[in-house]
Amino acid sequence: MSELITVSDDLTFALANRHFAYVFRVSPEGILEHLHYGGPLGEPLEVQAHHRRTIRHVASTFQGGKHYSLSDTPQEYPGFGTSDYRFPAVHGRNADGNTVFSLHYHSHKILDDKPTLKGLPSSRGGQGKGRSQTLIITLQDKLHQLRVRLHYTIWEDHGVIARSVRFKNLSDKEIQLQHAFSTALDLPSGDYEIQHFHGTWAREFNAERIPVPQGRFVADSARGTSSTAHHNYLAVLQKGATEEFGRCYGTTLVYSGNFAISVERGEFEDVRVLAGINPFNFHWRLKPGKSFTTPEALHAYSGAGLRGLSAHWHDFIREHITPVRFKDAPRPTYLNTWEAAYFDVDEAKVLDLADTAKDIGVDMLVLDDGWFEGRGDDTSSLGDWRADRERFPSGIPDLAAKVRAKGLKFGIWFEPEMVNPRSQLFTDHPDWILHVPGRVSSLGRNQLTLDLSRPDVQDYLFEQIAAVLSCGDVDYVKWDMNRNMTEVGSAALPASRQRETSHRYMLGLYSLLDRLTTAYPDVLFENCASGGNRFDLGMLSYMPQGWISDMCDPIGRLAIISGASHLYPLDVTAAYIGPSPNHQNGRISSVRTRFLAGVFCAARGVSLSEADIDAHRDEIAALMDFAKTTASDMIGGRFERISTGGNEIAWQYTTEDEQCVYLAYFHILSAPNQPFRRARLVGLDPDARYTLDDRWDDIIGATVDTTVDRGTGGEPETYRGDALMHSGLAMPQVAVGEKSPGVRYMPDGDFAAHLFVLRRQPS
Repeated sequence: MSELITVSDDLTFALANRHFAYVFRVSPEGILEHLHYGGPLGEPLEVQAHHRRTIRHVASTFQGGKHYSLSDTPQEYPGFGTSDYRFPAVHGRNADGNTVFSLHYHSHKILDDKPTLKGLPSSRGGQGKGRSQTLIITLQDKLHQLRVRLHYTIWEDHGVIARSVRFKNLSDKEIQLQHAFSTALDLPSGDYEIQHFHGTWAREFNAERIPVPQGRFVADSARGTSSTAHHNYLAVLQKGATEEFGRCYGTTLVYSGNFAISVERGEFEDVRVLAGINPFNFHWRLKPGKSFTTPEALHAYSGAGLRGLSAHWHDFIREHITPVRFKDAPRPTYLNTWEAAYFDVDEAKVLDLADTAKDIGVDMLVLDDGWFEGRGDDTSSLGDWRADRERFPSGIPDLAAKVRAKGLKFGIWFEPEMVNPRSQLFTDHPDWILHVPGRVSSLGRNQLTLDLSRPDVQDYLFEQIAAVLSCGDVDYVKWDMNRNMTEVGSAALPASRQRETSHRYMLGLYSLLDRLTTAYPDVLFENCASGGNRFDLGMLSYMPQGWISDMCDPIGRLAIISGASHLYPLDVTAAYIGPSPNHQNGRISSVRTRFLAGVFCAARGVSLSEADIDAHRDEIAALMDFAKTTASDMIGGRFERISTGGNEIAWQYTTEDEQCVYLAYFHILSAPNQPFRRARLVGLDPDARYTLDDRWDDIIGATVDTTVDRGTGGEPETYRGDALMHSGLAMPQVAVGEKSPGVRYMPDGDFAAHLFVLRRQPS
């Protein structure tokens, strides 16, 4: 069995598998010099060092080394003040009051498998598919006795590398970390583009491509969340990269708080990527003998375009981020009470909705907001997690048991991290919120943020939530979070540590989630933060699925799902059939299109008024039957973006066993006399035959022939895999009336959708 990590006698290190090679070495001066990150190499330890030592008249030389300047040297973990003028990976204040640290190689060791990060979520090691190895390089600043350990983990079967850093103060004097990134990646000069994802509430994951500029591009958040404004994922692409072509380097973080990912083009055209905690408003006092660990960063490489990069991410997230208990588990269908009742819920109404849930054939009823003491609207009661006794006289555990007695699972909504000023909790503990002395705290959605850096707040929330979950009849929790942080300060920290508050909050949140998911391992948690305001790998480490956006209009969701799919597999997402006209943009769309926009999400459900359900009861029941029938298919498969721009969107999903291929097609605006369209599928067996399954056409497809008449005599149409990939599958079309022979797409007009189901035939 070949080693994933190899080391030469001259201290060249290679992390390599069949997907990529990552190589660096120790220079004679003790600097970690980066050599190669890219396609796999037969002999990675023999890779050529492209960087050459030469006279740079504008640069200083490193600590007396002739012709050796760090300003043009690709490095593994660069500092500042010793001839490198680019933005550094670490910056701090030492006991002498200056900010110069010089880190040199000290030692290394290789571990089979992967250690966890203390207090932080991180990817799992070699459990499941393929083994892993971890290289730990120890660097040291001897003058100030700062030890820095760089962790690198590689997996046998994945195109992903994990990195994190652990600092330890070995001196007897305090060191102040002003920023400490989790990773640094120096790429050689070349024509690159940046792909990043920006947005706002209900418009998340907008993809943007820009050339790498001279200077620095930074995507970051100082909101206390990973945010909708800039997602904590970024890719550096070979110029002109497409879904099928180009070298692509992706970077993300297993972290849910303030972050920064920067791309800097230096004076010699080299490109540096840094990722980690946002240095803005961050400061950490590292006392003698104490340690600080950065969140984990992940890099993925593809030499075969964006589709290959996404495939690496999807496989890795399923296997090494999603909680083990749920990573292969089909998700239940559900009816959520929100649009049916809003805050006006009581026991009788919930039980009536449970009967409706049974009637339309879903697996679970979810009780959303409004169930707890005094909660009549969004201005009060957050933090008082006790059932309202007037509306729920028997309590939530008894209600859950009654719902389960009807043959349904039971789920419930919490927003634990927030408190309303009008609540008993705030009255009793006004110092439990994030706040600063002498300032009036800003409100967001009538809420204040609890200070989760405090152990007493963590204990309170655990006890309140456990009082509901301990009954054993709660199957699902929707964990919501509806505001960003303001007035970030903690009454539990001294003045000199106030800039540690945001990160300590995240450590407290992770501690709480770890306690809850350990105590209740069979409860399915869903992450929500006004939609995608904290949709990241940190939260997914505890919660196997997330609410990707509050945008429930299907057309509005298409770009969101396409954007998110660059990093996330859709089996960590949830979607439901929401109201029409849509509450976010007023658009009117069919039940079918609303369902098909989320058809490849693992969790699929309904959130409608009872009148809306009654108006479409048979169709909704049929769609939920389809969702239940295909629940296993939507776990572990391969999602492909076939077409994501313009007036037509096409997505392909191939099941894990490759026996079924789904093609979702969305036609946004109708027009007369359109050209005939086709979709070229990808990743099929060229010699296999695939037959269109028309059993579901009345529910998920247009009620019209989807192909040109080939005289098949009513037999199911069958295609070879190579024909589907190279010639393609004709998209739906229909003639407009006998007297008007023009052709338009889709018989349903605007905002129409169709789902093709192709079954692979036995050899």
